[in-house]
Amino acid sequence: MAVSFKGLGNEGRLGNQMFQYAFIRGLAANRGFDWVVPGPEADRLDNYGLFDAFELPNCNLEKNTGEPFYKTVEYRDMHFNEEIFNKCEDNTNFSGNFQTERYFEAISNSIREDFTFKSYYLDPCQEYIDSLGGRENCIFLHVRRGSPNLTGRRGEKWSYQMVQEYHPLCKKEYYIEALKEFPEDKNVIVVSDLIDWCKRQDWLQGDRFQFSDSSYETFGDGAAVPYIDLCLMSLCGGAIIANSSLSWWGAWLQNDAGKVVAPDPWFGPAYAHYDMKDMIPQRWIKIHNDPSPVAAEE
Repeated sequence: MAVSFKGLGNEGRLGNQMFQYAFIRGLAANRGFDWVVPGPEADRLDNYGLFDAFELPNCNLEKNTGEPFYKTVEYRDMHFNEEIFNKCEDNTNFSGNFQTERYFEAISNSIREDFTFKSYYLDPCQEYIDSLGGRENCIFLHVRRGSPNLTGRRGEKWSYQMVQEYHPLCKKEYYIEALKEFPEDKNVIVVSDLIDWCKRQDWLQGDRFQFSDSSYETFGDGAAVPYIDLCLMSLCGGAIIANSSLSWWGAWLQNDAGKVVAPDPWFGPAYAHYDMKDMIPQRWIKIHNDPSPVAAEE
């Protein structure tokens, strides 16, 4: 008997998977249940990167017993669901978003322990941060644009520039305002899925800006594996995140080492019906980002 997230790896990329994993762990701890997730050998639609990136010392893997769960509970809204968290039954499988730390804040130390990066990624990232003066001298700034090589599940060309009514790009005005929250002598590590675009921007010029040029292996859908960028983000002492679950986790894994600035609103008008009040922790700083679409090169 256990609660499970059997679709882990089929419902979004790494940042979403981290939320789903943390949710099922937090739910199980709150209800006193066992919990399981699919193992690294599972055939997934998306890059199932948890086992590649992290140590996961406390992970409970699903065993193929052939015994089905009683039911699957699907929840697609974004805010904290108190009924699920406090009243769900054992032997239930879950599907959905669950993107708030409220599900796992009581076991935050255990989640951070599980999301310890493997030394293959951690050691060079730590060396790089140390070369810039250490955590206290570095913040990150995440720009999500969308790789031109990315394809959807049906093989179509896809990027965040094409779906701005759902996922608006963060504007330079947001980033410029966010930078004011940090001293000008801080190193700003720029991470992006389109780093060459970032290097061309006039507002990202100057000695304080460092650009992550990490080269990643890619998967069949053309998506870059973002483990090094996520690791770099987690080792900084402050954050300017995009409306991205990946940089949300980059900031959260810092364990309140510095200020975190997040865009508001998170979604575009097509997703305006989502209640986002629990997505951004109250201790983080929200700065307005105009959700209107922009041309690809702006």
